[in-house]
This record gives sequence, C-alpha cells and structure tokens, in this order.
Amino acid sequence: MRILFISNYSDLYGANRSMLTIIEHFKKKGDEVALILPKHGNIEEALVQKNIEYVVISCFTQLYYYKPQLKYLALPFLAMHTYFQLSKIDKYVCSFEPDLIYSNTSAENLGINIAKKNGIKHISHIREFMDLDHDARFVYGRKKKKDYINQSDGVIYVSNSVANHVNLGEPLKSWQKVIYNGVNTIDFAYSDKELPKELNLGIVGILDPEKGQDVAIRILPTILKIYPNAKLHVWGDKVGKYKNSLYKMVQRMQISDSVVFHGFEKNPNVIYKDMDILMMCSRSEGFGRVTIEAMQRAIPVLGYNSGGTSELVKNGINGYLFSSAEECVSGLQQLLCSKGEYNKVRKGAFDDSRANYSVELYCSRVDEFVNFIMNNKIK
Repeated sequence: MRILFISNYSDLYGANRSMLTIIEHFKKKGDEVALILPKHGNIEEALVQKNIEYVVISCFTQLYYYKPQLKYLALPFLAMHTYFQLSKIDKYVCSFEPDLIYSNTSAENLGINIAKKNGIKHISHIREFMDLDHDARFVYGRKKKKDYINQSDGVIYVSNSVANHVNLGEPLKSWQKVIYNGVNTIDFAYSDKELPKELNLGIVGILDPEKGQDVAIRILPTILKIYPNAKLHVWGDKVGKYKNSLYKMVQRMQISDSVVFHGFEKNPNVIYKDMDILMMCSRSEGFGRVTIEAMQRAIPVLGYNSGGTSELVKNGINGYLFSSAEECVSGLQQLLCSKGEYNKVRKGAFDDSRANYSVELYCSRVDEFVNFIMNNKIK
C-alpha cells in the first residue's frame, strides 16, 4: 500500500510526533510512505534520520479557519497563493500514486480536496478541537466543519472529548473511531520512593494560553501555604506576549523563588528526572502526550478536569482531577497523605500508561482501522 500523509504544520510538536509514529509503523511493515509539509521546519531533521520521503510545498493549509486577529485579514491572499500551489501538489500526488491520503490534525483541509479530486481514499486524523484550544474557527460554522470532515472515508479522533465536540455529539459510525495516542515505552524500572521533602511540581509544553501555565502559577500560592518548599518547574518556551505575562505574574505575586523557567528542553529524561508530580493545566487538551510521558515514569498527574485530560487522569488511581485551586490542593493533599498512598498512585500511573497507551497498541489500532477503510465500501 502507498500512503501519502499531509501535515498542516512543520514543527515537531505532539500531533506531528504522533503522526511520525504511524508513518514509521507503516514504513516498517513495507508500505510506501511519503509526507507533504507546508513549509520547512524542525520535523525535517527527524524525517531525514528515519529515511522518510517528504516534500515541502509552500501553502497555507488552514484555508477554512480564521482567528479574531488582524493578520487573518490576509486570508484571501494566502488562499490565492495556495490555489496557485495546487498544481505542484497534484503533480506530486500523481507521481507518488497513493492508495490512501492521510491528513494529520483537524486544521488540515487540503487532503480531503486532493483525495476527492483524484478519486483516492482519505482518512482525517483529528487531534485537536481547534476552536476551544486555538481559538481557530471554521469559516462556515461548526456544522459545516463536521460535514466537511465527514467527506473523508474514515475519521480518527484522538479522544472522546474531541469526537463529541467536532461531531456535535452524534454517535460515531463504523468509519469513525476514537484511538488514543501511543507513547514509546521507556526503559524505567518502578520502585517505591519516599514522600518528597522539597516538592517538585512540573508543567510541560509550549508557552501558550492553551497550555495553561498561568493556571498553575495562580494555584501555586495556595499550594505554598501547605507545602512552603514546593517549586513549580516550567518546561517549554515561545517568545511573545504570553511568556512576558507569565514572568510579570510571577513577580507580581512575589513567588519568584518558587517558580523556575527552564525554557525548551529536547530530552524528556532531563524534564522528568526530578519531577514529583506533573500539573496538566490545559483547559482544552485534545489528548496530552506529556500526561502519558510522566505516567510512564511513575509520576502522578494533577490534571485540569476538561478535554482529553479528564479521560486519562483517574482520581486516586494515576492522579487527581481538579477544576479549582481548592480542588487541586485537595488532590495534592490526598496524594501526599502517606507514603503508601503516594506510591499506590505512582504505581497506578506507571501500570496504566504501559497497559493502555503504548505505541504498539496505538499502531495496531490505527493499522486495523486503515485496513477496514481500505477493504470496505462504507459510504
């Protein structure tokens, strides 16, 4: 089988990392795979290392989305530029001759158009809400967005929360499926540990309002009243207004000694090495790879009770959910009430991550779904 993947961006963030896992799986099986990127980006280094064929064709893939920002006034011009690039995309499609076009993330719209034009089967892998997490809205409204995506022969959703939101609460059909992401299982031997004397909390992700670093910082003073030796370690970076606002917030709240901004770190082992508890504070996380990455290292999670996080975090088993500072502190107190409780939840996180979110399980489920779509005429 020949599979052409299309991504709507070119950085190596969570959605593309999960896509790379799928591409590698099919490549190892002996399928021919290739990827179209809309611009040059740091994902290219990984593609070269893994010997994955790709091509960069300059285009604006989010043609049907807008944000309430002045720069989106240029959308007609971006659409025109992309229109003139379609011949290059068509030429590449004709040369590669795919049996399937696989579009990654909900913002990628070109794949559906190209597949329909060339009579090729198409799968949309919807990894984000778009409106709730990126404030990006489909220009024709939510119902038209659902109808557009459902032109695909198959649709994969990254969580039930995303499926319910994008599909407007309608029951999923046989050609629509929720498949949780899988994370490479790391070599980590579980062992009990003592209750932390100096509590190291961590939050991991690009510095962006959607990731909720401000939520963690606002909660920290309440935590410090009970755990005065606690520190919040912020891993990630992105230059802009939000980053500046976080620094000013820490100074204004006079908690500079309790917050450490580490910036971007490529090596996850460095990020999680001394972390006692992960704070997942995104208000609308589609899935949350860092949640599973932490759990694999027996790190419990305090997770904001919304989106995919509410499906991954199970109270008293692998962490605690919260909707307020008081609930967050309550969960933290329950987690740290005794060495036995702390290690029970740590072991629950360790076991759950490996049993339910492994790369092997993820790839086998995607593979099974792809075969179902390719071998059945459903619509």
